[in-house]
Amino acid sequence: MGGQSVTDLIRFFESNGLTIMDLVVLSGAHTIGRATCGAVRPGLCKRAGTLERQYGDFLRRKCGAGGDGEYVELDGETPTAFDNQYYKNLMRGRAVLDTDQKMLQDSRTGGYVRAFANQPSQMFVHQFAQSMRRLGEAQVLTGNEGEVRRKCSAVNY
Repeated sequence: MGGQSVTDLIRFFESNGLTIMDLVVLSGAHTIGRATCGAVRPGLCKRAGTLERQYGDFLRRKCGAGGDGEYVELDGETPTAFDNQYYKNLMRGRAVLDTDQKMLQDSRTGGYVRAFANQPSQMFVHQFAQSMRRLGEAQVLTGNEGEVRRKCSAVNY
């Protein structure tokens, strides 16, 4: 969903019976995993005013010209822990993806980002489980309508 506006994301979630809070909390899955530089690079220039300077310099060095095959941890602080550090990173201007940082700035989603950043991780984990359950009920694809990918970045053949 990279490069979309918060409005587009909200519309997509609401069209599937999910809430704005579901959008913010499920985006918290970015507390684990990594992104390719090809996904990071497009938003770097646009975020000059919202990205922490040193972190922006790091991303530009790592993902500058070329290097699409390089990876960046989505949460450089605790990349293997499922916690609320993702939201704390947004508060510090350390979002890897442009869309993530936009959520802090948007009046509809920013309050949720701040709340998850300031609450104990257990609150985020609990709400994530609830929102994930709602997501599972939102749109179930069966038969040939969907697939479980063996590799997230590629369609199964």
